[in-house]
Amino acid sequence: MDLSLTRAILFDLDGTLVDSAPDLTVAINQVLAERDHAPVTEEQVRGWVGNGARRLVARALTGADDGNPPEEELDAALERFFECYGEAVYVHSRPYPEAVETLQALAQAGMRLAVVTNKPRRFAEPILQGMGVTDAIDVVVGGECTEARKPDPEPLRLAMERLGAASRTVLMVGDSRTDVEAARNAGIPVVCVPYGYRRGVALEDLGADAIVDDLSGVVALLREAA
Repeated sequence: MDLSLTRAILFDLDGTLVDSAPDLTVAINQVLAERDHAPVTEEQVRGWVGNGARRLVARALTGADDGNPPEEELDAALERFFECYGEAVYVHSRPYPEAVETLQALAQAGMRLAVVTNKPRRFAEPILQGMGVTDAIDVVVGGECTEARKPDPEPLRLAMERLGAASRTVLMVGDSRTDVEAARNAGIPVVCVPYGYRRGVALEDLGADAIVDDLSGVVALLREAA
């Protein structure tokens, strides 16, 4: 992995920059309670995050990773989930250690930064605002910004286009196989953090080019490559 040309970095959001599971769990359980379903735990939600809100709600309604509730039921529950979550996206959620400091340091060093998430922008942007990093982020690509979502490379390519960055100058930072596959499909290197929402995949099996202890490790990798 040659990072000497890196001028732009794409960050995943949930599980990479911020632990959003607490607020997701509150919203999910509100939806479930209104439908007389049993509540789910925060740990269950952590295992279900990563494939978009629709899959998260489907898993919560069925209690199964591959659950497929009736479409009409899922549509209504998803709409209600968006309402509940939209009212409190950054109440209990917190940035991971060194996330804020790393984003600020990279921006101050002139690095172009984007957040590429399967989460809708209307939720992602308030989270970034709550973290206090909106000034550091140049581009936010949400799940509704492209027809396909990660692991498809389309969201990453859109981010690179908006950043004005060629693929050879871009690095992806994430926490899951979804992020790794998206980076591979886009033809860019990928670094992963050891926490987040891997959905049961062992850290060594993610296939990342490098693993850092926390996000400050990204800065260290770039310094080593300079």
